[in-house]
Amino acid sequence: MNRNRIIHRRIPAPLPPNEAAIPAEGLAPAAPGPDHVRDPEGLVTPAAAARRLSVSPKVLERWRSDGDGPAFVRFTSKTIRYRLQDVDAFVAERTMPAGQGNPPAATSP
Repeated sequence: MNRNRIIHRRIPAPLPPNEAAIPAEGLAPAAPGPDHVRDPEGLVTPAAAARRLSVSPKVLERWRSDGDGPAFVRFTSKTIRYRLQDVDAFVAERTMPAGQGNPPAATSP
């Protein structure tokens, strides 16, 4: 075995600042992978909605079963999507001025 063998790796060059990914409409940059599916109507997967809310997808699943959390769209028993405006409205409903108490309990639709 030749111990002097050099392994070359191709390292991608960084994008110039003017070509970097710019978030659209104040959204976080799109992450690669199947869990970040966003269509023109503003529907996102539970994983993408969870990232937007800084919670885990399991928390969203628990909120759905408890009747809490943002409104969601159920296409099939396993296909759930969230509208971005519903996720943002969920955050807005729970935004409290400094010095206020706990946010109000969520109401079921």
